[in-house]
Amino acid sequence: MMRNIKIAIVWLLIGLTPVLISGCATPAAQTGFLKDYSNLKPHPDIDGRHRYINPNINIGDYSNFMVDPVAVNLSDKGKERGIDQEKLGELAQYFHQQIVEQLEIDYRVVKSGGPGVARVRASISDIVRTKVALNIHPGTKMTGVGLGEAGMEAEVVDSVTGKTIAAAIDHQSGSRLDILGGLQFYGNAKSIMDNWAEDLKKFIDKAHGKLSE
Repeated sequence: MMRNIKIAIVWLLIGLTPVLISGCATPAAQTGFLKDYSNLKPHPDIDGRHRYINPNINIGDYSNFMVDPVAVNLSDKGKERGIDQEKLGELAQYFHQQIVEQLEIDYRVVKSGGPGVARVRASISDIVRTKVALNIHPGTKMTGVGLGEAGMEAEVVDSVTGKTIAAAIDHQSGSRLDILGGLQFYGNAKSIMDNWAEDLKKFIDKAHGKLSE
């Protein structure tokens, strides 16, 4: 009986408190990976993300994309977390793979630049490990104290001219509803990377008229 009451309380909190669905955002870092940060503005719908979209270049004119290997340029806070370089390298490869897989759904991913080819550059600026022990029990899971986090910087540029088409910096916490991610040390961070790759695809799709407003 008591167990059923506890479960009911958890789901009541989920239903009544939207803020429990995802973690609170930490300000995104500027590590120098991007050429210019001055045009970045807060995203109207996503806390923690700043972006720039060049009004003079339409990414919808590009169907071929060259994806650079994801770099690791940690912020000062990111460096303090002590995550080893091998793991950071694995996460960078994972992020790169997600970007490529998303783009390949509807576009061509090419090995070299040229006319009509956009170049995707991305870097990991921060990784916070998931505190798995705090995500096992529903009570501590829903507080969000054990969620992992990830930060990134990215831009899409014309591969010939180098002009910026779009750029973004972001730092997100994992979702309290990411059950599997909460049970792996870097599961939340990977889920965030999945979302970033999906958001890039949606941004390009929208410019191609494949998504409604």
